[in-house]
Amino acid sequence: MIKLHLSGLHKFFWLLVALALSASAYADDIQVEGAWARAVPGRDSANVFMFIASKQDATLVGASSPASKAVEMRTMEHKGSMMRTLSVESVKLPAGKRVDMTSIHGYHLALTGLSAPLKNEGTVPVTLEIETAGKRVNIDVQAEIRPAKKAMQQ
Repeated sequence: MIKLHLSGLHKFFWLLVALALSASAYADDIQVEGAWARAVPGRDSANVFMFIASKQDATLVGASSPASKAVEMRTMEHKGSMMRTLSVESVKLPAGKRVDMTSIHGYHLALTGLSAPLKNEGTVPVTLEIETAGKRVNIDVQAEIRPAKKAMQQ
């Protein structure tokens, strides 16, 4: 049996590696988890999905990315059998609640005017602008790029 002994420095190193590889971002009591985008060949836009939680009431008021000309905050409106995409000015982040931005049918971000197609298995940087306790905080997120679904490629 091999016995592995890690010094404090080695443990700290591996903790940093684990944090760097996680798809989470933290700032000012705000946590962003599971950020991802779908790579769709031939499109100059892509949606970004994630969960956001805040320990105090906050509001997502904007987003940007060097990978696109603009980032829009969107939701879907459902009326009978019709759906319509709507741009929104902000997304409320109630204290202690995890806001689900993981569905095209609810809140999500849209990267518009991509400077280059998203590459499978890479990441795309997105900066979230959040207003909390009278100040604005920027949170940098790396959204994992996932491959397009086969149905979307047809």
